[in-house]
Amino acid sequence: MMTEIKIAITDNEIASCWEAISVLRPMLKRENFVSQIRDLQKEGYHLLYIQEKDKTVAIAGYRVYTMLYCGKMLYLDDLSTLESHRGKGYASQLLNHLKEIALKQNCVSLQLDSGPARTTAHKLYFKEDFTISAYHFHKKL
Repeated sequence: MMTEIKIAITDNEIASCWEAISVLRPMLKRENFVSQIRDLQKEGYHLLYIQEKDKTVAIAGYRVYTMLYCGKMLYLDDLSTLESHRGKGYASQLLNHLKEIALKQNCVSLQLDSGPARTTAHKLYFKEDFTISAYHFHKKL
């Protein structure tokens, strides 16, 4: 089942993505969400969403940039589906749409980071032909 994928541009469209993204990012605060997305948009972030019966049920946030080690890439910051709507293929549909965007923008890869406990998400990424190519290290400051 193909569903229309939209890009969140207006404040109302961005706000409609709150519930789906809060599943993935519970540390975010609803009252700051739209302004946070607006700030990210200034850095090239795009927020895609899928609706079912006028309710946003899945989102994908991404940006395109170039790094010396890998060239031009589409980096997937956020991918989330409401728990009640999982298993309907929305995440795969978003990933396929992102692949098309990456190809149109001459990216050489689509990349993401995922926490070690997100095993269900990892199964999806492997099914969609992603591989584990690196460890991600960080140091809190």
